[in-house]
Amino acid sequence: MSVPTLPQVEEIIRQFYTSQDPSYQKSAQEYLHNLQKEPFAWELAPHLLSSQNENSQFFGAHTYQVKITRDWQTIPEERIEWMRAELIRWLVRFSGGPTFIRTKLCLALAAYAIRAVPTYWKDFIPSVYQDLRSRSSQTVEGSFITEQATEVMLLEFLTILPEELGRVDLEPVKKAKLSSDVSNGVPVVMRFIEEILVGGNIASKSRALVCLRSWVQYGISFEVFQPLLGLAMNSLLDDNTFDAAADVWSEIMSSKAGARHQDTICEGLMPCFASQWAQSKLVESIQAEDENVGKSLCQLLSTFGDNFSDWIAAKFLRPDIIVYLGMMMGFAGFPGYYAEDESTSDMTLNFWYMLQESISELPTENYEDTSGNGFDYDQHTALSCVSSVSNTLGLERESLQSIKLASIQVYSRLVEVLRKKLEFPLNKDWLTWARDVRQEFSGHRQEIADTLINSYHVLHQKILAQLIDTCSVQLDRIQEANRMGPNLAHNQPLESELVGLEATLYCLKALSEVVPHTESDQMPRFFSDRIFGRLPTNVVCRARETALGLIGSYADWFKVHPQFLLPVLNFVIPALEIPLLAPYAAKALKNICDTCRESLVEAIDAFMTVFANVEKAIDPSIKGSVVFSISTVIQTLPVERSISPLVGLLGDIFARSNECLETRKQIIAVDNSEINKSRQTNSNGESDLDPLTSSIVLQLGFLLSCCKGLQSPLDDEMRTGEERIQLYQRTMEDRARSLASGGMAVELLRSMEHIIHGAVMMWPHEPEVAEKTSLLVKTMMTVSHFSPLYLPLSAITQVIETGYQQHAFPCWLDACARVVSVYYYESTGGSLASKLSTNVPVTTPAMSESFSSESYLGDISKQSILNLDSVSNVSVPHRQQSPGELENERLFARLLAVMIAKTMEGMQSLSDMESHPDTVHSFFAVLSQFVRHAPLAFYSAPEEQSEALMRFAIAGLALQERLALKATLLFLIEFVNQGYEQLELRQRIDSLISRIGPQMLRGILLGIGGQVPRSMVPQLNDTLYPLVGKYPQECRAWMQTLLAESEFPSKHADSLSKEKFLKGILQTRSPKRFKDEVHQFSNKCRQLDGSMFGSAIYQL
Repeated sequence: MSVPTLPQVEEIIRQFYTSQDPSYQKSAQEYLHNLQKEPFAWELAPHLLSSQNENSQFFGAHTYQVKITRDWQTIPEERIEWMRAELIRWLVRFSGGPTFIRTKLCLALAAYAIRAVPTYWKDFIPSVYQDLRSRSSQTVEGSFITEQATEVMLLEFLTILPEELGRVDLEPVKKAKLSSDVSNGVPVVMRFIEEILVGGNIASKSRALVCLRSWVQYGISFEVFQPLLGLAMNSLLDDNTFDAAADVWSEIMSSKAGARHQDTICEGLMPCFASQWAQSKLVESIQAEDENVGKSLCQLLSTFGDNFSDWIAAKFLRPDIIVYLGMMMGFAGFPGYYAEDESTSDMTLNFWYMLQESISELPTENYEDTSGNGFDYDQHTALSCVSSVSNTLGLERESLQSIKLASIQVYSRLVEVLRKKLEFPLNKDWLTWARDVRQEFSGHRQEIADTLINSYHVLHQKILAQLIDTCSVQLDRIQEANRMGPNLAHNQPLESELVGLEATLYCLKALSEVVPHTESDQMPRFFSDRIFGRLPTNVVCRARETALGLIGSYADWFKVHPQFLLPVLNFVIPALEIPLLAPYAAKALKNICDTCRESLVEAIDAFMTVFANVEKAIDPSIKGSVVFSISTVIQTLPVERSISPLVGLLGDIFARSNECLETRKQIIAVDNSEINKSRQTNSNGESDLDPLTSSIVLQLGFLLSCCKGLQSPLDDEMRTGEERIQLYQRTMEDRARSLASGGMAVELLRSMEHIIHGAVMMWPHEPEVAEKTSLLVKTMMTVSHFSPLYLPLSAITQVIETGYQQHAFPCWLDACARVVSVYYYESTGGSLASKLSTNVPVTTPAMSESFSSESYLGDISKQSILNLDSVSNVSVPHRQQSPGELENERLFARLLAVMIAKTMEGMQSLSDMESHPDTVHSFFAVLSQFVRHAPLAFYSAPEEQSEALMRFAIAGLALQERLALKATLLFLIEFVNQGYEQLELRQRIDSLISRIGPQMLRGILLGIGGQVPRSMVPQLNDTLYPLVGKYPQECRAWMQTLLAESEFPSKHADSLSKEKFLKGILQTRSPKRFKDEVHQFSNKCRQLDGSMFGSAIYQL
C-alpha cells in the first residue's frame, strides 16, 4: 500500500462515518483496517490525534491500540519508553474529553503496560499514578488540567486495566511477572479509591466504586479490599451512589473471596438490608408502582440470597432475617403484570429455590409433628448427625424445629403471593399487549410454576390444602357472580373471579410433577363434587383451558384412583366440541387414555356414549388425536369386546370415506381422464388438493390414527424366533376364529379393505393419498396381536403391489421393506436353516421381457426381467413347510418381483436414477431387507435376473445424490456380508460374485478414487473389506487388472501408490489398518494426501 496523505486519510474517515452507502462503508472500513497494518501507521496515529475532527482523533487513538496489541515487536527498543511518554501525553491532553477518545487512549495505555511490564516499565501502577497526579492543576500544552479531570482520567485507566488484564492471554512466565507487578501496585489503587470515597464529589465516588468493582472482578484478595467495605456500605445509603455500590457488593458476593468470608459479609450487610432506609425504599417503590426506585435494591437482595442461602437458613429465626424475607416477598409480589408493567419480581425466584434447598439440608429432629407433614428424611440418620451439624451452624436442637415450622409459614405466604402473580389480565387488556410481552409473561408463569414445585418440598400436603381451600372460596364467589349472567363481556366481576380461579388451577397443575401418585388426602378432595364438580362449564374461558391441562397432567394419579376417571371424562369430552377448548381437551384425553387404558375398559360403553354425542361437532384438526386416544383404550379389550366400540368409533369415518369413493367413481365414469386429476390452483397460484381429495386424505388420516392407537405396547418386545412363530400362529388363529363368526367383525374388515383399495384405485397418482394409505398399511403390520380392523398379510401385499404398479411412489417401497421385516420370518416357517433340510422345488416367477438397448447396463442390456404371468422351477433346498407357509413364500417372491419390475421399468438410464433419488433409496432398502430377512425369496429368481439386478446396483455406484448412493452402498454391504452354511446358496452367491465381481470392484475403486463424495468413502470401505476377505484370490486378480489401467481410478494415482494400496489391503485383516489404507489411497487420488483437510475428513 502506498503512503497516503493525511488529508486523504481524514477524508476516508469522514466518509466512513457519514456515508449512507453500505458498500462504500464496507470498502472504507477494509481500507482503514489494512492501513493500520502498515508500518507507517505508527507515525500516522499522532497526526490524526492532532486533527480537529473527533472521528479522526478517535481513529488515531484506536490505531495506537491496534499497533501496540498486534505489532508490538515492530517498535524499536529505543522507542519503547518514548511510546509510553507519548501515550501519557495524549491521555493528559484528552483528560477533559471527549470521553470516547479518552477511553480509547486508556485502552492503548493498558495494552502498552501489559506488554512493557516489567522489562521496560517496573511498578507501572504507582508510576502512572504519580505521573498523572503530578500534572494536576497545571497547564499542559495550553490546557489547564483540573484535579477533577485528573481523577476521572486515573479512575478510567484503573478501571480499564483489570478488565484488560483479565482478557489477555500470556505465556505463564510473562503472566506471573505481570501479576506480581500488578499486585505490588494494587494498594496504591485501593488508597486512591478510599481517598475519593472519603472526600470526593458524587460523580467521582460513583466512578471509584465502578473501579473497585473492576478490581474485585479481577480477583484481588479479600484482605486487600476489606478496608473499603465500610465505605462501600455507606455508599449504599446514598441514593446518588447506591447503584454503583450495589454493583460492587454484588460482585463481592459472587466472588470466590466472598464465599470464603461469608460471615463477615453477611453480618455486615444484613443490618443494612433490615434498616429503615431499605424498608422505606421497598415501600416507596411498591406504593408508587415504580420499579426504578427499588430494582437495584431487589437485585442486591437477590444476589445476597442466591449466594448465602445456607447462612440465611441457619439464621432463619433472627429478626433481621425475618425482615429480609419480608422484603424478598414484597419484591416477589411486585405490583403489576410481569413484562408489561414490571420486570423485578422474577429476580427473586431463584432465591426461593436456593433457600428451599438450604432448609432441606438442615438436620431434622425426632419430634412430634402434629401436622403429619415432616421432612422426608431418615430420622435415625438425622439424629446421628444433628449434634455435629448444629454445632457447626451454631444452632440449638430446639431452633431446628422452630426453623422448620417458620419456613412453613414463610412458604405458605409465598405461595399466595406467587399465585397472585400468575393471574392473567382481563381479556380486553390482554389483547392490547404486544406478542413478545405475552410470550414473556407466559414464560414467567412457567418459572413461577418451578418455584411452586420447590415450595412443595417444604409444605407437602399443606400447599395442596391451601390451594384447594382457595379454589373452594373462589368457586363460591364465581357462583355468586354468575347470577349476573355468564356473558363475560358484560360481567366483569365474573371474569375477574375466573382469572383468579385459573391461577389457582395453574398452581395445582404445576404441582402434578411432584404430587405422589398415591396421594389420597387432598387431591380426592379436589376431584370431588364439592370442588371439581363445581368448575364452570357454562362459559368458555382460560380457567377451563387450564382445568383441562390439569386433568391431563394428573393422568398417573388417576391410574391409582380410577374412581375419578368418569367424572373428569364427562368434563373433558364435551369440551371437544368447543373450538377454543378442543385442543386442550384432546391433549387431556390423550394423556388419560394412554395412561389409564386398563382402568377405562370397564367404562368403555359409557365412554363411547359420551363420545357419540359430540363426535359430529369435533373439529377435524383434532379428531385424529381423539380417535387415537379412544383406540388406545379399545386396544386393551379382548377381540370380541373391541368390535362394538370400533364400529361406534369408525362408523362416521367409514360413511364419509365411502361417500368420497362413490363421488370419485362417478366423476371418473363420466370422464376417465379425471383419474389423473386431484389438485386445483388456489388464489395465490399454488397447487392444492381439491375438496374431494382433501376429504379422503382426512378420513384416511383418521383411520391411521385409529390403527396407531390399536398398536399393542408389546410390539417392541424382544422375542426368540420360536416365540415369534408361535405368536404369529396364535394371531392367525384369533383372526380365523373371529371372522368365522361373521357379523360386525367381517364388516369391519371389509369396510377397511374397501376404503384402502378404493383409495389406491381412485387416486392412483396422488402422492398424498398414496403416502397416507401406505402409512395406514404399515401401521397394520404386527404379529403381536390381532384386531378385526387389520388387513391380513395377503391383502397387505396386494395393496402394496397394486399401489406401486399404478405409480412408483417411494412410500410403497417403504411399505414393502416393512412387511418383509415384520412378517417374513414368522409367516414362512422360521429361520433359513430350518427350511433347507430337504430338496423340494419352489415355483417362482420367471422372466421374459428385456431391457432396452439404450440401457446403462451395457453388454447385459438384452437380459430379461420378471414376467409375472409364467413360472419356472428352481431347485432350492428347504424343509417341509406347511401349505400356508409355502404360499407365503411364493407371496413374498411375487412381491419382490413386482417391486423389481416396476422400478427397473422406470430406471432405464443413470439419469433416471439421478432424477428419482428417493425411489432409488427406497428400492435398495427393499433389496437389503430381502437379502437380510428373505434370502429364499431373493434367490428364487433365475440367475440371469439376479445378475441384472446386481449390475443395476453397481451402476448406482456412480450416483452423486447422497441419499440414493448411500442406500446403494448399504445394499451392497448387506449383499457382500451374506454368509450361509447351505451349499446350494453358497454356490449361487459365489457364482454370482464370479460374474459381477470385476464390475463391482471397478465401481468401488472409482468411488474411492473420487467419483463419489468423500463422505461415502467409509461405506465403500465397508463394501470392499468383506469382499476381499471372502474372495482374496479373486480380488487380487481383478484388482491387479483394474489398477494396471492407465489413470485408474484417478489420474493422480501413480503406480507406486497403487502398488502400496493393493499390497496394504491384501496383506491385512485388521479392519483399522484396512480402513487406513483405503483412506490414504482415496486422499492420494483426490490430491488430499498429507493435507489437514484430508485427515479431518477421515476423522469425521
